[in-house]
Amino acid sequence: MTKPTAPAYRHELDGLRAIAVLAVLGYHAGYNDFAGGFMGVDVFLVLSGYLITQQITAALSEHRFHPGRFWLRRVRRLLPAMLPVLGFALISALLLKGQGAFEEFAGHFLSAGFFYSNYQFLSEADYFARASDTNLLLHTWSLSLEWQFYLVTPVVLMAVHRFGRLGRLIALTLLAAGSLAFAEYLIATGRGSWAFFGVMPRFWEFAAGGIVALLPPFLSRVPLVGAGLRAVGLGLVLWAIFGGAPARFPGLGAAWAVLGTSIVLLAPIQSRDPVRWLLERRPMLWVGVRSYAIYLIHWPLFVTVTPANMGQSEDVLSVALLASLFLGHLIYRYVETPVRSGARFRSSSAILRSAGPVLAMVALTGLTLPTGVGVTLRAALPLSGLRTAMTEIDTARAEYLALMDDLQAGAFPGIRYCSFDDIADAGSMVECLSTAPPGERPLLLVGDSHGRDVLMALTRAFPDQPVVMLHQSSCVPATYIRGRSLCFPELEQVLTQAVAEAGLTRVMLASRWWQGEHEGAQATLAVLERLGAEIIVIGPGPTFDTPMEGFVQGAAFSGEDPAALPPQGPDRFAFDVAAVNTDLRTYADTFGARFIDRFALLCDDSACPVQDGPLLYFDEQHLSPAGLDLLAGAFRRAPGLSFALTAP
Repeated sequence: MTKPTAPAYRHELDGLRAIAVLAVLGYHAGYNDFAGGFMGVDVFLVLSGYLITQQITAALSEHRFHPGRFWLRRVRRLLPAMLPVLGFALISALLLKGQGAFEEFAGHFLSAGFFYSNYQFLSEADYFARASDTNLLLHTWSLSLEWQFYLVTPVVLMAVHRFGRLGRLIALTLLAAGSLAFAEYLIATGRGSWAFFGVMPRFWEFAAGGIVALLPPFLSRVPLVGAGLRAVGLGLVLWAIFGGAPARFPGLGAAWAVLGTSIVLLAPIQSRDPVRWLLERRPMLWVGVRSYAIYLIHWPLFVTVTPANMGQSEDVLSVALLASLFLGHLIYRYVETPVRSGARFRSSSAILRSAGPVLAMVALTGLTLPTGVGVTLRAALPLSGLRTAMTEIDTARAEYLALMDDLQAGAFPGIRYCSFDDIADAGSMVECLSTAPPGERPLLLVGDSHGRDVLMALTRAFPDQPVVMLHQSSCVPATYIRGRSLCFPELEQVLTQAVAEAGLTRVMLASRWWQGEHEGAQATLAVLERLGAEIIVIGPGPTFDTPMEGFVQGAAFSGEDPAALPPQGPDRFAFDVAAVNTDLRTYADTFGARFIDRFALLCDDSACPVQDGPLLYFDEQHLSPAGLDLLAGAFRRAPGLSFALTAP
């Protein structure tokens, strides 16, 4: 029996890697044309599935496959280039992060070094998670995903090896179908984060490449089929990158990238065609062979040079993109290549001797740096004023989140909290709202997280006022589609039953009132007017164009005091708050509602303070506990609101 020969190296795949990594970099740099550039990662996943399945099946056929040795070789491939990136991210975090953010980074450092960061980030994925573009190691989720694929795939292929090529194909096809169906189910049920970060809902992308690797070379005798398939496949990949972000992702939203990459892999090598010629140009190959190192270094570099405002830093990120190519080359040349090709790293025992101490150092660093020696070290480093201000932001965030935990746990007497984030249907919501807190004339407050800020300020200003809150994150109080979710489903039915049957006849609407979406308030106000409710509309406060970290860092790097931030004017607002206030006041007048101008309570005509001793916000929009106290005092002094809430 003739032993199978190793597949020939396909240089055009390095060109495809170059397209994938440049797409990711262009997307992260904020280039408008790269709306689907994040799907470069999906291209990498398919390529990985193809190459690894080839390696495993060839070794199994020759009776020389050993899973332990395979996994150690994967460690040798993934870990070395990761080390300088972890070191760079560590230095950045030591210098620029507040204590709370640095403690989170230590967990990210540990999970990235041991390749489980996808599940670490999944556990942190909630509404009040820190902005993704402040997470120095966020991109390592894909490397963790790849490592977990390496753990699963050999087991699957060994289990079905005795059934031959057909058995392996059937197994991978069934797993791919189940994985894709699972991803679609997670997305449909509002668990998109699981679909994004989890290895099983992503397994179909690896499996797609593996299926192509297992197919017999049945197309090689068909003239010109290779050129045609490569052209179609590359066209689909480019469409995924430049054709716009899909409405549902990952799941079927990744289909064009996965299908296009699979078709390129399926194309036989027959003769040099234009697409293959393009993919094998020297610049493409140069980027492609360095793509892993470039991908690893680009994100922590991007975060470091734009620590809190990546979305508005295209010029800076363009320079960082070029720097990523250079730094990626250095990592490839002086770290990745010597380890991969060096004789002293070839045997399993040599890999263990090298990787063991390295992983022990990663573990020691991640576990010990947040306290003790890490605190002492950070105190001796430059930019201590910046880190002190950052720590104040972290403290305000932690105090605010503790308030939210208490609210959801029912710790505030006189408040009933009901959220569509947790309640699935209108009937259950009405049942929750109908269990009103004791007291006369409960107030029904409808809104998003800004409405929840209003709730917390009301409890300070009017502690005897019972309140029932109808909440949904990121939604103005109206029924409409926002992104991929339905906001306040069947709100008319819910309000009708809450007002007419549960007796919640005083209704307050409070929201961020994102410009454009605020127009939906008219339909809600019309329903409340028909029901005869007494209506109060709380207008928007400021939403800034950067989190507080951005203001603090801007002050520190311009030589100003990061602990004494000046008020911020309309040029730093995320939308035209004045125009939205004008519209809402008009809507309130039309439907007989009382309008309270929250912006006027917090700001003057020209600017909004972000600091009054303590910080008044902990991100770009939500009030800190000190800010809630400020708003509560303003509520007490607002004649219209005071009268509405205290009148019999």
